[in-house]
Amino acid sequence: MLVRTPAIVLSAIKYSESDLIARLYTRELGTQSFILKGIRKSRKGKLRTSFFQPLTQLEIETQYKGKGTLEYIKEARVTFPYQNIYTDIVKSSITLFFSEILTQLLTEQQPDEELFEYLSYVFQYLDQSDHVANFSIKTLLDMTSFLGFQPDGATKQFTYFNMLNGNFDENGLQPHHLTNVESEQLKEFIGTNFDSIHEIKMNREDRNNLLNLVVAYFQIHLQTFKKPNSLSILKQLFDK
Repeated sequence: MLVRTPAIVLSAIKYSESDLIARLYTRELGTQSFILKGIRKSRKGKLRTSFFQPLTQLEIETQYKGKGTLEYIKEARVTFPYQNIYTDIVKSSITLFFSEILTQLLTEQQPDEELFEYLSYVFQYLDQSDHVANFSIKTLLDMTSFLGFQPDGATKQFTYFNMLNGNFDENGLQPHHLTNVESEQLKEFIGTNFDSIHEIKMNREDRNNLLNLVVAYFQIHLQTFKKPNSLSILKQLFDK
């Protein structure tokens, strides 16, 4: 079956001397792995290694077999050429972070057009925006709505966030509860759109702490989820 679909590159690893294996999240087929034969040595082919950097947005054509084996890409083109995601040190670190996150989360993901369009939008925003310090927290919290454990914004009138139940309550600092300060910081992100996240003022220590807590929230609700290795790099980059 010939399929043409938009795709976002999750990761690519070297395979043999000249090949790559690329994992892509596609709008039409969900998550798929592709073998790219000879791509690391060919300079004249339709496929280039630069197309398969993390989070690159492509349109691909594949003769899809659907047998659970590695698929082949016939053609690919970049649909949104990033301007500085790979050259800006902060943005490139965020890119690495989300490459790790999505590779974990989208292992056997079925097609989800809404999730695909969301990811396509946020990575374009990352490329174009000058205000990215709060991007990772905002995007992770948004993703919880697709994964089924979104914090309950209807309980924001209460003081403490319960990490286990995903709501705010008045139970104080019981196990799995954030402090009142951490809970207030979390509330600022809930219901805020991307155009306003730069208005959320936090120093580096508070931002890193909240990012750690959001990652811990993922670990609580997704048992196989592991803290990304790139988190430590990300935490060092943001100025106060």
